[in-house]
Amino acid sequence: MSSSPGLPPRSWSRAAERTFSHCLGLVRCIAPIVPAARRSAWVAEWTGELWYRLASLDRAGTLDARACASVLARTLGTLPHALWIRCADWSIDMLMHDLRYAVRVNAKRPAFSLLVIAILAVGIGATSAMFSIVNSVVLEPLPYPQASRLVRASNANRYGNQGAISRGDFLDYQSRNQVFSSFAAYTFFGSAVLSGTAEPERVTAPMVTANFFSTLGVQPVLGRAFSPQEEDGQHQVAILSYGLWQRRFGGDAHVVGRTITVDGKPTAIVGVMPAVLERTFDGRLWLPADMHAPGMETNRHEHAYYAIGRLRPGVTLARARAALGPISAQLAAAYPLDHGTHLYIQPYRDVVVGHAAPVLAVLLGAVGLVLLIACANVASLMLARGTARESEIAVRTALGASRSVLVRGLMTESLLLGAAAGGAGLVLAYLLVRGVRAVAGGMLPRAAEVHIDGRALLFTLGITLLTTLAFGLAPALHAARRSLATAMRTMGRSSGSRRSLRVRDALVVGQVALSLVLLAGAGLLLRSLSRVRQVDPGFDASHLLTAQIPLPAARYATRESADLFWTQLLQRVRALPGVTAAAGTGHLPLRGVGDAMYYEEGHPPLSLADARLAELNVVTDGYFHAMRIPIITGRPLGETERRMDGVPAAGTDSVKGDEVEGAVVISRHIAQELFPHQNPLGRRLVIGSQHAEVVGVAGDVHGRGQAVAADDMLYLSLHQRRSFLPLSLVVRARGDASALAPAIRNVLHQLDPTVPLAEVTTMDGLLHDSLADTYFRTQLLGGFAFMALVLAVVGLYGVLAYTVRQRAREIGVRMALGARSTAIVSSVVRRGMLLVGTGIALGLAGALAVTRLIGGLLFDVGSTDPVVLAAVTATLLVAGLAACTVPAWRAMRIDPVIALREE
Repeated sequence: MSSSPGLPPRSWSRAAERTFSHCLGLVRCIAPIVPAARRSAWVAEWTGELWYRLASLDRAGTLDARACASVLARTLGTLPHALWIRCADWSIDMLMHDLRYAVRVNAKRPAFSLLVIAILAVGIGATSAMFSIVNSVVLEPLPYPQASRLVRASNANRYGNQGAISRGDFLDYQSRNQVFSSFAAYTFFGSAVLSGTAEPERVTAPMVTANFFSTLGVQPVLGRAFSPQEEDGQHQVAILSYGLWQRRFGGDAHVVGRTITVDGKPTAIVGVMPAVLERTFDGRLWLPADMHAPGMETNRHEHAYYAIGRLRPGVTLARARAALGPISAQLAAAYPLDHGTHLYIQPYRDVVVGHAAPVLAVLLGAVGLVLLIACANVASLMLARGTARESEIAVRTALGASRSVLVRGLMTESLLLGAAAGGAGLVLAYLLVRGVRAVAGGMLPRAAEVHIDGRALLFTLGITLLTTLAFGLAPALHAARRSLATAMRTMGRSSGSRRSLRVRDALVVGQVALSLVLLAGAGLLLRSLSRVRQVDPGFDASHLLTAQIPLPAARYATRESADLFWTQLLQRVRALPGVTAAAGTGHLPLRGVGDAMYYEEGHPPLSLADARLAELNVVTDGYFHAMRIPIITGRPLGETERRMDGVPAAGTDSVKGDEVEGAVVISRHIAQELFPHQNPLGRRLVIGSQHAEVVGVAGDVHGRGQAVAADDMLYLSLHQRRSFLPLSLVVRARGDASALAPAIRNVLHQLDPTVPLAEVTTMDGLLHDSLADTYFRTQLLGGFAFMALVLAVVGLYGVLAYTVRQRAREIGVRMALGARSTAIVSSVVRRGMLLVGTGIALGLAGALAVTRLIGGLLFDVGSTDPVVLAAVTATLLVAGLAACTVPAWRAMRIDPVIALREE
């Protein structure tokens, strides 16, 4: 049974009692803002409102955690209500008088005012910029109509691994589902060579179904989208992206109907898509999918497509997943290849944002800590200034100024400083956002969309008001609370009340503790980055140049023509001065590879879900030598593969597809897993539809980055495939690899001027880019931690310097009585380091709890790594000692005669 004065008793649930207690405590904290004459009625009004609302919810049995949080959030409305009541009692003349006085007071102390504005501007600007990034990347909906209804569909197995969908499965899901108003497919890869009037150029060219653009809700700016009839694989048509249309075709309004050369084939342009597509898709040229080409509608072997679906109105994600489950079961029962798999759907926004959301949440929390430190720093300064102004406040009180008038005047001064800091912080936020947009293109999804919008402006205004209240209200109340008799008695010789000193000390301790938490997080990320960089990628990235060489399909339609081209190209490139090795590869490390199903000959998997998967790479002679991938046993792929016949293995059917029987080099991990304690050489594998003999075992390669476990790799020779594959060139140089690019481009132009040399870069550059997101978050968190450290040191210095100045008389007397300078210095340093030590102790406890939040961002480093915590502790001790040095030196140089004369 619980009761409250003036309210009827009622039996409460524990949740209702706890919520009522929290809300009532919040009301009482805000009550002093209300004028004393109206305060009791105001508290009673809000108490009754809370009582009635909680009693109603509790009686209805709907007082769950969400309802409690809603009531608590509603109680926050007491603050603007209290401020409105307070402001209603103020006249315009009164406010203008306070404003003019605040301007004069702040102008009298320009150094102090500028310091406060600078500290707050850093905190507000960094927080506003970080919120703008989170808002643009995570909170803003995708730039499509009703984007919340868009989902991406992929094929998933029982282990949760996601992959592409086959054509046959897509068509079945498209025709059988009842939850999508539209269901379209697109390839996650694809490129094409544009040639003709301008220099040949490789562009990304995914294939899409005819309804792809309408599913997204996007209409062409020129021309039309694909028609269903163009999905037969025979129509040579293309759609340009807006960027390609502007860059290569000069924004020609008559480009529709024009014929261009795509992969050596004449292709008609039927439309131009708006720029909005380029925010979430990499496509520069769109080609029609060959869904209904002969034999493709029943193809369930090749998994090349992902799907985009638009949910019907009223259909939730959970309902859609439940409705698609039976279709997956039907396909698994009808087709062995689909056994153990199902269609997995997720909001398309989650696909675009990826893993950026939790990282940005951590960074937003980190910058929030910086803002708290800034507020604590400024509050400490304001308390110190309030103590120094006690004489002024005592005189004003003696002349009849009420406590509310004093608080209002002091808060006006704080609001003026806060407004200036908010404006400066907004400028800083704008510059930070521009900098992030310029450097984070490949590290942050939707980086081009990051901007400061209306929501960010309101957020900046809100945090400016909150920080002003945070650093201004407590000092103002403290300054106005002191009794007139005490203030008059201590005029001219006060060193500040003990309560004031304790509050300032507590603020410094809090700054040190929060700084340690941020420094610990930054240190863990930095150590994690160092560990990642120490991982051997499995190849030698130094002095290695890479470039993609896409061959037009029309000119190189046979294996023989592609084989001849690469043979001639590699011969000429290897003959260039400064080249030590050159080779071709279907997939560069760190650029992604394609999955292939494989098994030992004679031991096929029971179903697709039980199949082994490995990354498949097709390479030319000399690849292992050029990349310096060690061959552990056996031999690399070489000239021998050119002479091997396409004879099927004994006891098997003739080989189908476009591969012939040949040789394969496997990675060390495959050899250990598939042939434990056995010699893998001479064993036979079935890779897709190809039978191959293991001729060598190569070292493991981290094909997706050093932070990801090494992939299982299968290497086949280009000379053993009937169709050509787009390959990349790798060239090892004696010196600077990038200097070879002009000579290689000249060789390629002489060999075939229609073939472009695309994406020329060094392997060192690719290795660095693979860690770009790690660098990005480490640098941001490191920057926030550095800000926090500087602010904490400034806060500690300010408190000690002020304490020394206020204790000048005491220190002078002690020195006059014979105290040594070392004793004076020791007392100042001891007090400062006591604050630092207390902050470190609290910070270590907080770090042990908070750093667990970034555990998923670390590589081979624990969230409580002792080396990092020890380094951070030492850094704060050294910084704290440095902050104590100057005040201690000033205390030592105090002249006793001058100090006593001034007193």
